[in-house]
Amino acid sequence: VIDDEQLVLEGLEAFLQAALPDVSLDKTADASTAVSLVGTVPYQVVLLDWNLTDPSTGKSVDPPDLVRRLREAGCASAIIVVSGDERQPWAKLVLDLGLSGFVPKAAPGATLLDAIQVAQRGGVYLPAFALNQQMRPTHRRALTPASTPAAVVDPAARFPDLTERQAEVFRAMARGASDKKIALDLGIGESTVKSHVRAILGVVGVHRRGEAVFRLSDYGQD
Repeated sequence: VIDDEQLVLEGLEAFLQAALPDVSLDKTADASTAVSLVGTVPYQVVLLDWNLTDPSTGKSVDPPDLVRRLREAGCASAIIVVSGDERQPWAKLVLDLGLSGFVPKAAPGATLLDAIQVAQRGGVYLPAFALNQQMRPTHRRALTPASTPAAVVDPAARFPDLTERQAEVFRAMARGASDKKIALDLGIGESTVKSHVRAILGVVGVHRRGEAVFRLSDYGQD
């Protein structure tokens, strides 16, 4: 959890540890510390406050630049923005930066848990109002609060370097299927599916499956 408000940090920590007792959680108010942590710990999910202030300089931290720094440090985690600022064009920002969603700080805890579950499945979580902010109708249809962007082209056509099996796996990913479900449907081992997913991410040039699926969407081809 990355947030420069101590009460928010402590509140999120208490809530998540109560709701997800098996979760191991780190928190920091400092962007540089966050970059250092993601370079050494393979987190599943990062909860990021959008408007951070650097405690050492008192200056605002540029959010897209921080996302870039986190990725360059080796962060392959799902990154969910948790912010009280509902004026931003969140759907566009989330998709443009390859993030895993946005949750308003005014939302109930159950919403945050839903977003975390969606992100862990490789999806993108956006509340309804964010989907209607400066989004074309086709883009709104391509996203729902509990799903990844819908594919509008065939993976083999969009990425000709994929093998036939990789394209099959990619199609299943675009439907939101888990590795276990893909393995059962295709009659292959789950470890083989994971290998195909890694190869797909390499071909597409992204870090996470949600980003890869986004590249198949109408929005991802703009």
